[in-house]
Amino acid sequence: MSVVTRSLVRLYPDAFRDRWGSMVEDEARGAGWKSWPNLIAGIVDMWLHPALWPADSPAQRQRRVATMGITVALAAWFLSHLAAEQAAPLPADGVRNGVTHGCTTLLLLGIALVAPRPRPTLSAAITLLGWAVRRLAVPTLLGTAVVVLVHGGFNADASPPTLRTAVLAAWWIALGLGAIQIPRIFTGVGADAVVPPGTGRLRVGVRTLAAASATGGATILALSVTGDGFHPLGAGVGVGLLLLTAVCAGTLRDLHDLHDLPPAP
Repeated sequence: MSVVTRSLVRLYPDAFRDRWGSMVEDEARGAGWKSWPNLIAGIVDMWLHPALWPADSPAQRQRRVATMGITVALAAWFLSHLAAEQAAPLPADGVRNGVTHGCTTLLLLGIALVAPRPRPTLSAAITLLGWAVRRLAVPTLLGTAVVVLVHGGFNADASPPTLRTAVLAAWWIALGLGAIQIPRIFTGVGADAVVPPGTGRLRVGVRTLAAASATGGATILALSVTGDGFHPLGAGVGVGLLLLTAVCAGTLRDLHDLHDLPPAP
């Protein structure tokens, strides 16, 4: 089996590889490079449908769906924030603020619904704190450094372009890393630290997240293509938010049959 094929197989979720990894490797070995498109499609499909991964219990699947919901919410927040910071895609301040606040409210509500509940024990608190420190130390330090620099007298207009670019890049990198690392906290902790939400609450939460991304995406995309000229950044953000809506729709379909999925033997 080639290095490329082996690397693609490793991109499948661990639960999938533990159950079917050897079978996928055998099929890929026989097909050679012709298996690469199917492997890539399978990787994307599996990561978009965590409820369908092999699991030992319904609670394990629910925790995976909750992590997916948090990931979608943070990605939607990041994209909405990116659009709101640009004057061109959303030219009217009232519209920009309204879209930002409305989407943020729905996203916060969705996160509250899908987020696993920490167990009320000291060991659970210590576990969560440890994972939070490990995952969020770098983005927190980077973001704090930017805030201290800006409030310490940094003048963007009087600073060299290279420094302005570096400060701006550091800020967005900190936000992006935070959005990536927060879901990894919930994938790292186990059932002894958090309790996943029930299927009903997950459905309501994912619907809320879908409403947030659909509303924000449609509004930003419409303003970007029908306003004063075409704005590629705004259009890209709008399309990205609508794609997140599609992810939520797929998750809702998976949740519909979640209670019918048998546990792994």
